[in-house]
Amino acid sequence: MKKRVWWMGTAGVALLIILSAFLLPLNKKEQIITEAVNQFLTLRHYQPLEINDNFSEKVFNHYLKQLDLNKRYLLQSDVDRLAEYKDQIDDEWMSRDFQLFEDAAKLMNKRLLETKTYFTRYLSKPFDLSINETVETDPDKRSFPKNQHELEEAWRKALKLQVMMRVANNLQSQQNAALKSDTVTVKSTAQLETEARKGLLDNYNDWYIRVKNLDRNDQWSVFINSVISVYDPHSWYMPPRDQERFNVQMAGKYEGIGATLRQKDGYLMVVDMFPGSPSWRSKQIEVNDLIMRVAQAKKPYVDILDMKMERAVEMIKGPKGTQVRLEIKKRDGSIHEVVLTRDVIILEESYASSLMLQNGKRSPKIGYIYLPKFYLDFQDRNGRKCSEDVKKEIAKLQAEGARGIIFDLRNNGGGSLPEAVKLAGLFIPRGPVVQVKSRVGPPRVLSDTDPRTQYNGPLVVMTNYSSASASEIFAGAMQDYGRGLIIGSHSTWGKGSVQRVANLDAFIPSRYDDIKPLGALSLTIQKFYRISGGSTQLKGVTPDIILPDANDSVDVGEKEQENPLPWDKIQKAPFAHWPVTIHKAQLQAHSAKRVSKNRSFQLVRQSAERLKQDARHTLYTLNLEQYMTRQKTRQEENKKFTELLKKPTGLQISSLEADRKLIQQDTAKQEIAKRMIEDLGKDFYLSEAEKVMEEMIGKRN
Repeated sequence: MKKRVWWMGTAGVALLIILSAFLLPLNKKEQIITEAVNQFLTLRHYQPLEINDNFSEKVFNHYLKQLDLNKRYLLQSDVDRLAEYKDQIDDEWMSRDFQLFEDAAKLMNKRLLETKTYFTRYLSKPFDLSINETVETDPDKRSFPKNQHELEEAWRKALKLQVMMRVANNLQSQQNAALKSDTVTVKSTAQLETEARKGLLDNYNDWYIRVKNLDRNDQWSVFINSVISVYDPHSWYMPPRDQERFNVQMAGKYEGIGATLRQKDGYLMVVDMFPGSPSWRSKQIEVNDLIMRVAQAKKPYVDILDMKMERAVEMIKGPKGTQVRLEIKKRDGSIHEVVLTRDVIILEESYASSLMLQNGKRSPKIGYIYLPKFYLDFQDRNGRKCSEDVKKEIAKLQAEGARGIIFDLRNNGGGSLPEAVKLAGLFIPRGPVVQVKSRVGPPRVLSDTDPRTQYNGPLVVMTNYSSASASEIFAGAMQDYGRGLIIGSHSTWGKGSVQRVANLDAFIPSRYDDIKPLGALSLTIQKFYRISGGSTQLKGVTPDIILPDANDSVDVGEKEQENPLPWDKIQKAPFAHWPVTIHKAQLQAHSAKRVSKNRSFQLVRQSAERLKQDARHTLYTLNLEQYMTRQKTRQEENKKFTELLKKPTGLQISSLEADRKLIQQDTAKQEIAKRMIEDLGKDFYLSEAEKVMEEMIGKRN
């Protein structure tokens, strides 16, 4: 069969796209997406796979989970019917004839629409919460329903559990309120049960509207990602709306009104507003307001009732300087018009920030830098870069007398690899930072080429289980050089792979503009290795000082993902160790002694064990009294821990002088700074890191 071939490139990457003639003329967007995805996986993925029955079985199992993870839609007979394709997906993938998808889509549409009968019936009459029965909440411990009766019974129990949980929470809240005031209206369990069912029914009706609005593109994305997931956990197809969200997350900004929205009663409800955004500044919009109609400037209003959420949100967003008119329904039922001028929304909390720490007047000043992610604005070459922002924060801290820096990478899931290299270069002279290996050829060493060191004082890097990817590159480099001390949970996440995001529109000729936008593909194309030779894949970075973590007893990290790449090791890159010796053994011993006596860390260890037990407890009672008894026991166990989380550590935390004027002039910045200082003032992990830093400073004197 004749092939059509063309070469195209994006971001310096050339890719050969081959489209079979039978796909032309194209009349389905998924056909062109499939062909492009196949070529990327075949030619560019770090670890290409053989398309065989093993591949087929993995795709099928993942797809089935995506279709019905909780086993509340499909019968066992449905699964058996779909399982006929279990060893045929490889053949379908090669022939581009996806009968599994077609049959599964039709079947799921039918089953999803049937659910309205179930939740409407069961939520329309009271549940008896005194009956002794149980429900298994772990789908891996349950089979698919054998017949219609078992399916409906699964729905009944799941809905009853949700109602019971709401009733229990409201009873507890009512009891707490009654202790504080004798004017509280006490409702009976029956009244609360009625309210819980009504609220849950409203939620399910909203969900049902969204289900009805699911289009073929949504369903196709699930299928294509089930295929891609077999290669590794971090390669995935992004539909256009997900691609936009990804760009916003990486850049830390977008243009619009700055409100977080979700669907409610067929309209959009305001869930939150970003400080400083047009919606926040207007003082006319409140959380829980409903947006009923939208108009562009002076154009007529458009009713958004039951409109697909993505489309309604697109109408509200828009370029900086343009106007949008919103018809708002307040909680009291009144209707108001709000006129907003769209602006660039800066997500300040997603950028690097710094504070000054001091443990008493006689203690040294210690700088604190928080980096939530390794950001880079892909859409704007002049946009913000985390390496440049951190460089500025370092300069400010040094100017105000910081004698050490604590660099906080906790919960930092990574981001830009080049930015991680540049950031490491701020703390070391010229030298290698990370090694990167593609599917063919020798490893390539990425180095800091700037001989300057922006900061050469004591350094502590804070990590936890959620520190991943670029965070692990930075922490690993600092540890290998002996440049700083890593302090945190037993390990970091363990993601040692590199992804590139390809905008599929750039690879498809203009003759197909009518089916664009096509979205983007995040593809794993490389693995990275520490300069000492070991990969961070699966193993992560082990801190020099390990602190107790609530997740110590549960399975977390890359190793728990489906189809992760393996760990391996390559030859180390030549590098010179940092000339200042860190006395690790003594610092470790002193920290361990403090931690052993610290009540907060003792409770963290107890909490970790409780989490382990809770993870095993998946069989729930549907008897309200028994459920509340168990909940009360758990609450009493957790009360000591939660109270300690609210207790200030005594660490003095303040904004920098260089920032105070700007903060005072901006109420949004005031709110962000206040919240950050309050939270860190209760952070006993930071308090321990500060004590370690004090000792490091003392040993340098």
